[in-house]
Amino acid sequence: MTDRSLRGKVAVVGVGETTYYKRGGSEDAEFVLALKAILAACQDAGINPRDIDGFSSFSNDRSDPSRLSAALGMYELKFANMQWGGGGGGGSAALANAAAAITAGVADCVVVFRALAQGQFARFGQGPKSSGVSGDPAYTIPYGMMSPAQMFAMRCIRHLHETGVTRDTYKAVSLATYHHAQNNPRAVMQGRPLTPEKYDEA
Repeated sequence: MTDRSLRGKVAVVGVGETTYYKRGGSEDAEFVLALKAILAACQDAGINPRDIDGFSSFSNDRSDPSRLSAALGMYELKFANMQWGGGGGGGSAALANAAAAITAGVADCVVVFRALAQGQFARFGQGPKSSGVSGDPAYTIPYGMMSPAQMFAMRCIRHLHETGVTRDTYKAVSLATYHHAQNNPRAVMQGRPLTPEKYDEA
């Protein structure tokens, strides 16, 4: 039987990121943010950016692989892939796509990325610019469900109803998340702690 596992065949060798912003606060263009994160990952990995030969991105990313390749001075672009759908879990699928490409011998060094600067093109939770919508959004947008937070709010309420979990449990999760953000200098909410009183007033 053929071993179809990717285990032990590929590795994540470098990680890069830029400053995280809220509400379109970045002064850099989305494409520049992508380049900065990629260069940081290359430095972390100790590799030359020109040795990259593939890209795997998440869901409708506007940073085109051919543009990235030219900007980085890459020797060759052998693989370019975009993972559609999956919500926030699509990033994991993009990583799996890159691993599969390397295992199959299509590429040797693949960058997995997501570049997003809200406000430069659109924002999560922003309504459509036209008066008509079709497809799945026709069943959500008219009711105000335009962002992951709004959609998951409905699921959370259903979860409370079906499982008997209390709102205090959700409160504990929020407080813990903010608490850990205080220890992470890159977190958007670093320096902005959440108290039980503030949570209850929200």
